[in-house]
Amino acid sequence: MMEISVTFLLTGCLIQGVFCGFSISLPKRVEALKGSCVFIPCTFDIDQQYVTELTEDVKRIWYKDVKPPTVVFDSSSPDTASLKGEIFGTPTEKNCTTRFDNVHQSDEGSYYFRVEGSGGLKYNYYKVEIAVINSPPEPTVSLFKDQQKVKEVKEVTEGSSVNLRCSTKIFCSSRPANLTWSSSPEHLLNESVTQQQRQEQTELISDLIFTVTHRHHLATFTCTVTHQLQEQITKQETRTLRVQYAPKNTSAHVSASGFVLEGRSVTLSCSSDANPPVLNYTWYRDTEEPLKPVQSGQNLTISNTDPTHSGRYVCTAQNEHGAQNASVMLDVQFAPKISSSCNKSNVITCVCEAHGNPSPKLEWRRSGNVLINSTNTFIWNETLGSTSSKSILTIHQPLTDTDVLQCFSANTLGTASASQRFHPVTRTSGTETQEGIPNLQEPDKTTHLDSYCLK
Repeated sequence: MMEISVTFLLTGCLIQGVFCGFSISLPKRVEALKGSCVFIPCTFDIDQQYVTELTEDVKRIWYKDVKPPTVVFDSSSPDTASLKGEIFGTPTEKNCTTRFDNVHQSDEGSYYFRVEGSGGLKYNYYKVEIAVINSPPEPTVSLFKDQQKVKEVKEVTEGSSVNLRCSTKIFCSSRPANLTWSSSPEHLLNESVTQQQRQEQTELISDLIFTVTHRHHLATFTCTVTHQLQEQITKQETRTLRVQYAPKNTSAHVSASGFVLEGRSVTLSCSSDANPPVLNYTWYRDTEEPLKPVQSGQNLTISNTDPTHSGRYVCTAQNEHGAQNASVMLDVQFAPKISSSCNKSNVITCVCEAHGNPSPKLEWRRSGNVLINSTNTFIWNETLGSTSSKSILTIHQPLTDTDVLQCFSANTLGTASASQRFHPVTRTSGTETQEGIPNLQEPDKTTHLDSYCLK
């Protein structure tokens, strides 16, 4: 590659008190691709006493620094030179920028520049080293943040604006190289990326400017340079981005598939994508405001589930850059649990409630026969939330001592029932006895008889 240009001020003499003001600006070393051309940026200056002699006829000559020194290019006779090429500009512009064509391995070595006028203007300037290489080097891919170069192993933070730069040496401006970008995943180049390309004297530069997101973490960007030489030569260089970001794609799930049966053990798990990895996982019950933590850790295990454990659980994943929540529903399923009671005023009224998951169905039976709405029987059903049902039975006729009223409940996990048996009231003097109804002298007395639950 070309080393940095330097200006050499040649101050080796003081002649009768006059300062020697000859200087030249050119690289210490340039690389030439075998079979291609080499470009040497160069400007010079002369001592003030020779200004009048600097005309368009001044010769600009390159010598190869061998013994004896050999002229390889003379601007006054370029066709006879051993190195074909061109010195750009004119002597009066103090331009010595040069292009040598079709460089061979034998052309490697040190060269110096000389100016020769018709009078006393004759001067040899400092040397440049030409190194001939057989194959073009790979391009250089660098990452810049806030105009500062970022080391290969260093990570950048999500939201930062960065510049990914690819640069390659130009060996011959008449046959410029071509730079292209590719990425893995491919779509990243289409997501709000600005591409800028420019050509300097000896270098071709392409910039990708974008704001990094978590999707750029461990993504690769490849710069490909194609040199149009005697044959097409392609070189590549790849840079992997490393991005730090807050938790993303946080999710929570239940170990059981769909639901868990009452009494069983269940584990809730939380996962998240973050860099650096999640520092803390915290579980909350979504039943209170503000949420109160239940447990810390990636997994939450409930050993002996019951209906009170049903509900939404929230997991919070957190690292040094932020936090993200995810939630999951825990569905504890169980067979029906039932309760019922009856009372009498002018009619017999019974109320039955069942609680179960899935939501249970309710029906009334009289001595084993299913009751439906009729002239003497009225049934009113109500759903209480997602796991409870209520049914009210009203009977407008007397019951015998063998009648049993039964509330029956069922879901996919089981059944339950509660029964009421009515005994006749003994006839006494001055009173009237009816089957299944307490003594009418106590019309407000509630009768709760043997009630039981069958599972």
